[in-house]
Amino acid sequence: MRLVIILFSLNIFCQQLTLSDTGVNLEFIKRELSAPYKSQNIVIAGNKYFFKKPTNATLKLSNNDTPVNVVTNYNLLEQTFDIFDDNSMYKLLPDKIEKVIFPEKEFVSINNKFYEVIESNQNFSLLADTFLEIYYPDYTPGIQDKPDPKYRKKNSIFLYYNDKFNYVERRKSFLISMFDKNVSKDVNTFIKKNKISPRDDQELKTLFVKFHNSLNR
Repeated sequence: MRLVIILFSLNIFCQQLTLSDTGVNLEFIKRELSAPYKSQNIVIAGNKYFFKKPTNATLKLSNNDTPVNVVTNYNLLEQTFDIFDDNSMYKLLPDKIEKVIFPEKEFVSINNKFYEVIESNQNFSLLADTFLEIYYPDYTPGIQDKPDPKYRKKNSIFLYYNDKFNYVERRKSFLISMFDKNVSKDVNTFIKKNKISPRDDQELKTLFVKFHNSLNR
């Protein structure tokens, strides 16, 4: 099997906002909240980041009540929050940070890993492990040349409940099985009436918000 080296020919310049652009103490960020690293020397055409460009965010720290402002972007390939300082790259450390809060999106750190927040309340959290999937388009060997690899943003959904991660399969029957049997009919009716798609994160959110009191313990 050929080893395919994929190069991310991105608009790297657009991504490389420096730590000094954030308005916070550069040395504090570098010393306490991040670590230098080298991104994989593999790249695809396009954007490997969650946002189109680095965005202002507020960091809620694990051991400090004082929020920290930063400019960062989520690297979908390596699942890190990247920050640039001149020619150096840093990644935010999930064990030092509780939340990364953007104007319209929030990430939370649990067990030393960042998750996209779909819903979070006092009863449960619905979280997404969001990543970049690399794949090859369909083709006919011997007739068509093997196409270049492509990529797409994907996620896996987890219900974080009673301090445990529960993987959520995107199937109607599985969703129904996550709740007490005595509400199975009600859950099924709710899914049909509201046309809940197991593949839609926001629609899944409405289902769990509605029936969270009946989740299997």
